[in-house]
Amino acid sequence: MANDKFFLMNSLLDFYGSLLTEKQKKAAYMYYVYDCSINEISDELEISKQAVFDNLKRAENNLEEYESKLHLYAQSKESQRNRDLKNEELKTLFKELKKDDYLNLKTLQKIEDLIFE
Repeated sequence: MANDKFFLMNSLLDFYGSLLTEKQKKAAYMYYVYDCSINEISDELEISKQAVFDNLKRAENNLEEYESKLHLYAQSKESQRNRDLKNEELKTLFKELKKDDYLNLKTLQKIEDLIFE
């Protein structure tokens, strides 16, 4: 479960990182992208461990709030799922075409619809 949160926060930073305060952004990138420890972040930013923790918590809350309002990450995942489904369907249709000794116009039309929709 912790890995899921790590991946989610890393992804949300891609979409909304620029909306965070500078301190939140630095702490979050160091923690979620560069895998730095709280101690390393504290030393690098010259702030207390509690301040690092507070900045990370605020950054997490802000990122989750942005996503709950804008849904950019969810839309991106849905688009990727749709692309993957289309690609699988195209592969299946091409396999069908290879089996036929003649070009199946119905299959070609399906392929064209998938590519140009």
